[in-house]
Amino acid sequence: MRTLSRIPRNALLAAAALLVFVAVAVAVDLQILFQAHSTQTVWAVTKSVNAGDELTSDNVRRVQIPQTGNTWDFYTGNLLQSSRRAEHAMNAGTMIFQTDLLPQDLSLVTLSLKTPPPLTHGDSVDVYANVNGRTLIVGRNLVVDSTNGGNYSVWVPAGDEPAWITLQANNVALFAALSSGVGVPDTEAQNISDALNTLSGGSASAGSIAVSPSPSASPTPSPRKT
Repeated sequence: MRTLSRIPRNALLAAAALLVFVAVAVAVDLQILFQAHSTQTVWAVTKSVNAGDELTSDNVRRVQIPQTGNTWDFYTGNLLQSSRRAEHAMNAGTMIFQTDLLPQDLSLVTLSLKTPPPLTHGDSVDVYANVNGRTLIVGRNLVVDSTNGGNYSVWVPAGDEPAWITLQANNVALFAALSSGVGVPDTEAQNISDALNTLSGGSASAGSIAVSPSPSASPTPSPRKT
């Protein structure tokens, strides 16, 4: 006891602080070592896929990646048990996030499109309906599955299936634009005047544009009887 009492108080505090520092440093090193050896399971694409392609054992597999400590929104479900489709084209080696997948509840509907752009499997389109001279966007970023002449099969949310069938059954005029959907505004139904105002920057209207009738040919006089 006499020996301890002779040790300066500052020396004891310094020794205690050193022990705390060593303990913290060891704990940090152990945590870093643990994280360096810990992994997480994610899904990765093994060969290129297009938008709308079903993800199966032919094009995806599970891989192990180091645990970084960051929260990434990787898809954690079982792609081999649930039917999921790609939201967009992906190359081999791409790790799959939740946002890379189309919604699980989908229906494939076939639409007759008027004057569509060149479309093929994997393309994304915005679809418009024209009724009584007014046009309204009714489908955004729909993925094309297949084409056959003027008929186009697209994936739509399953809840919208009856509405699409109703439009098709009533021969509603449907038009499509090849589009990613980015930058396309949310607009109400437009008529010709609205469209002209938009495209001309508001400087034109349907009433200000006069349509000149085509000149009719002068009738040819019938030959008189003599």
